[in-house]
Amino acid sequence: MTSKLSNPHYGPEVSGKTMIINYSVTQQGLSEQLLNVTVAHERPDLEEQRSNLVKEMSENKAILKKLEDTLLRELAQSTGNILDNGALIETLEEAKGTAVDISKKLEVANVTKEEIEIVRLRYRPVAKRGSILFFVISSLANITNMYEYSLGSFLTVFSLTLSTSKKDASLDGRLRNIIEALTFD
Repeated sequence: MTSKLSNPHYGPEVSGKTMIINYSVTQQGLSEQLLNVTVAHERPDLEEQRSNLVKEMSENKAILKKLEDTLLRELAQSTGNILDNGALIETLEEAKGTAVDISKKLEVANVTKEEIEIVRLRYRPVAKRGSILFFVISSLANITNMYEYSLGSFLTVFSLTLSTSKKDASLDGRLRNIIEALTFD
């Protein structure tokens, strides 16, 4: 069952048999999405580095989880005195070394992630303005349905504005030009 209502209300018999999932776009969610689009357009190197970093961090966390599972399995399967089990001690030493290496990598990755976020935050005003404009345009549909506007169309216009807005040597000037192009063009 689907509904175009933003906040549907159904009777208890329907609500008890269904689950309501809200797929609507929020202003904050759209702002984050537009920030990703803006940074990918303006600084593709930074966005690629961020996506690689996220992938690397998740792989390292998965390795840590696998190590924990291996250790728990080995401990559960060990019989007799744990200190006499050479294979278990060797597994523990390997796991400890790997865990230390991964922990160091995760610390470095977190520092790098924070540095990338600081640079990305400089582009937030563009994303915020784009998000506000989308919701203002979307609210025009309350006047008449002739003004309905899709998110896909808005993202196309947003990307086109990033490409066609006037370039500037300074980041602040560039951001100002993008915001002006978004608002007035």
